[in-house]
Amino acid sequence: LFGNEKEAESLSKSFGYKTTDLKEIACRIASNPKENKERKRVVIITQGPGPVILFNEGVITEHPIIPIAPENIVDTIGAGDAWVGGFLSQLVLGRGLEDCIRGGHYAAN
Repeated sequence: LFGNEKEAESLSKSFGYKTTDLKEIACRIASNPKENKERKRVVIITQGPGPVILFNEGVITEHPIIPIAPENIVDTIGAGDAWVGGFLSQLVLGRGLEDCIRGGHYAAN
């Protein structure tokens, strides 16, 4: 499941989690029931210039973004979609989550 910090906070409010802590929200999202029992849910929360939060198999990790100077930012519209595309481009190649996250960072830049 992919989302940004605003989407995660909105989901937290909708589900009645009563928290704005993104790590806790990721854990709570991951614990929701799912149909496919063969794989555990992976939760990724992007935070614009902040680190990406990954919840996978009961472990939360943070992954710093590739910094970009503000004067080099042309437009942020679509950056999240580009990030997910970069992530998925590596996932379909069978790469691990660390490589997938790097692919997301690269595509969003």
